[in-house]
Formats: sequence, C-alpha cells, structure tokens
Amino acid sequence: MIQDLGTVYSAEILRRIRSRPFIIGMLFGVLAITLLTRLPTLLEGAFSGGHSIVLVGNPALTARAAPLLADDYKIVGTLASGPIDDAALKHYHAGSAIELSAQQDGLHVLVYAHDPGTLHKEALTQALLPLQLQLVTHRTAGAVTKITRIPITVETVASRFASAGQAMAARGVAYTLLFFLYLLILINSQLVMSSVAEEKTSRIAELLIASVNPAALLTGKILASATLGFLQLAVWIAAAVFLGGGGGGGGTAQAQGDSGILSLANALDVITPGLVVAFLAFFIIGFLQLATLFAGAASLINRTEDLGSITFPLVMPVVAAFIIAIAALSSPDAPLAVVCSYVPLLAPFVMFARIAVSNVPLWQVAASVGINLVALYAIAVLAGKIYRVGMLLYGRSPSLRQVWSVIRS
Repeated sequence: MIQDLGTVYSAEILRRIRSRPFIIGMLFGVLAITLLTRLPTLLEGAFSGGHSIVLVGNPALTARAAPLLADDYKIVGTLASGPIDDAALKHYHAGSAIELSAQQDGLHVLVYAHDPGTLHKEALTQALLPLQLQLVTHRTAGAVTKITRIPITVETVASRFASAGQAMAARGVAYTLLFFLYLLILINSQLVMSSVAEEKTSRIAELLIASVNPAALLTGKILASATLGFLQLAVWIAAAVFLGGGGGGGGTAQAQGDSGILSLANALDVITPGLVVAFLAFFIIGFLQLATLFAGAASLINRTEDLGSITFPLVMPVVAAFIIAIAALSSPDAPLAVVCSYVPLLAPFVMFARIAVSNVPLWQVAASVGINLVALYAIAVLAGKIYRVGMLLYGRSPSLRQVWSVIRS
C-alpha cells in the first residue's frame, strides 16, 4: 500500500502542478490577494465623497472649527456665506456643507447634505463640543482643551497584547489568515471532489482500483491536494505581505488599522511561532476532514452535473464556521465560540480565531485537537467505505439503504 500511495501522490502532484488551470489560478490568486490588501485604501479614495464637506460661515469661526472636524471629515473648501445648493456641492465634489454661526446661546449648525445619513448629529456634536464651550464660557482654545482632556490609562487583564494598536493589528492579521484558511480548505477540497467525480464518470476508476489499493488512491489524492494547498498558502501570503502590505493609511484610525494589517512590520509584531503552528495544524485538520467528506460524497454520483446537489450541504458547515470565527475575533470567550471550538468542521476556524486574539488555555486547545483528530479518523473510515464501493457503482445512484449497509459493514 505504501508503494501505491507514493505512486498516486507523486502522479497527482505532477498532474496538478503542470496543469494550466493550476498555474493560472495561482497567478490570479496572487493578483487578487494583492488587490484585496489595497482595497481599503482604494475604496476610501473612491467613496470619500460622503465625508467631504464644505465649511460655511465667518472665516474666523470656520478656522477654529476646521481642526476639530479634520479627524472625521475631509474639508474640501470654505465659504463665507451661501447660498448652498446642488451646484455648490458639485463644484467642490462634496457630499455636505456645514454652515456655522455664533449666537448668544452658543454655536448653531446648519447642515446641507445630499444624503443625511452620511453626517450623524451625535458625531458632529462631539467634534464641535470644544468650540461650543469656547463660545459659551468665553475661554481660549487652550483652556477648553485642558478642561476637556481626560487622562485615560488602559490596564490589560490576562491579555496577549500590550496596546490597543497591537490588538487591532492582531485582529486584522487573524481575519486575513482566516480568509486564507477558508479559501484554501474550500477550494482544494472541491478540487479533490472534482478529481474523484471525473475519474468516476469517465470510468477511469475501474482501471485505477484494479491496479491500486482504493485506500492508497484516496489518501494519495488528499495528501497531494494538501501539499499544493501549502504551496498556494506560501505564495499567497508572500504576495500579501510583500506586494500589498506596504501601502495605505486612511484618514481614520480604523481605515489605517485595516489597510495596514498585512504590512510586514504589523505582521511580525503579532504573529508568534505558536500562532503559525496553530494555523498549520488547524489547516491540516480542517482540510483533511472536509476533503475526505467531499471525496466520499463524489464517489456516489454518476454525472458531473450532480456535483452541485451534494456540494451545498457540505459547504454550509464551512460557511457557518467562517461566520462564527469572525464573530469570535471580537468575543473569543463567548459560550458559543467556546463550544464551537470543539465541534468537528467548525473547530479549525473557530479555535484558530480564539487562539489568534486571546490566551486560550492549553487544555482547551489540546481537547479541540484531540476531538477533531478522533472525528477525522471516523470521517476517514466512513468516507473510505463509501469511496471503496461508490467508485464501482455505475448507472444509478446508490440508495440510502445501500449507503447505510456499506457504512455498517
């Protein structure tokens, strides 16, 4: 069996790595990852019109308000007076105009906006509050700043991170790695399914199983796909870090944190050897679980058109796992996140997300790995039985009774 396994493994690697679709997919993947890393900066530039404003009012007043609004809005022009209409906003390429006036009871603000939802009253009030205090109390800007400045000290409690910036960078890197995990597991599992279905429908499987041990054939396919998955992972991460990670700071702190998550400095600051080991371990476990299920299911079909009907129920747990994992980045110790970090097919995503942003007890990690290895063994035995029989069934799909009898045998 070892000799058969080596033959199948090497043949599958050479066949896939020489194929034009694999090469094109690798190149397009590099391009797509590079664009994704630049996307926050590109989107911020393309859709910044809603936060572009024109200040209207007495020049002395608008000059005092401009620094207060600059953190949240892009000021593209100032006017001493109106009128403000659609032509004026289009002239400045602005989404809104803010007219300021100083009256006896303080600051009055009048907003002209194409879309009222782009300017929130609460945020505007918060930004202009120092100016309101200056007008009401007749104090200088420095005195008001001194009054409104509140010293805030953050003490971490059982946290992996020393600062808010490091925690934000860790969430960004974790989200990116989860995205890679999701893509690589799903794409390569479906490639295994397509390969099995192609051999089944073209009846090549009859010749293969006659000369090669079925277990070695299935194992070799899955291991070859896992190896190529690691190759794709290495190339894509290298592209993300070195091609797309250098750019971009946005106008806001959030945009800066998002656009810089793949920069080399940020990545090296939060990626630890333990995180790398966890990523690789859960990638292997998750891929082997899903690819084995996909291969077993693909052996039951007689037409490639039937792949869609069996793909959907197998993909749904992965989609659910990805969604739960993204939520776990914000609440890693939530009961649902903790429970899902043990559930097969969900755990590779959810437990990795928890490890990336929190101090998960070692016993929980060990329990998750142990439970999922046991589940992987059970899935391999189950899928192996189905694969062994399904690859030789032609003409009609097996009934549920036949499948159940094979599983029980």
